[in-house]
Amino acid sequence: MNFCSHCGQPVRFAIPEGDDRPRYMCDACGTIHYQNPRIIAGTLPISGSRILLCRRAIAPRKGYWTLPAGFMENAETTLEAAARETRKRPVPRWRCTASTP
Repeated sequence: MNFCSHCGQPVRFAIPEGDDRPRYMCDACGTIHYQNPRIIAGTLPISGSRILLCRRAIAPRKGYWTLPAGFMENAETTLEAAARETRKRPVPRWRCTASTP
């Protein structure tokens, strides 16, 4: 990718603030171009009779409750993506005991 699909200006490949991997970024309009699959992976963290829910901080449905989940990255398995997304949340200790495709 050489140019921003939003404004047409050149892009650079760098790690955006708050991210952990490089993305194509446009300094002119601030667009971050994500090149990952449009697949979402998540978990259902259970502790005894309780489950972990997260309150959405962004649109769509900001403020609504959801399970820990997010978009997969390139070359990531569903299990890796689900684990990564769950690690982002304040879960003291957890382990994955099952995986469903």
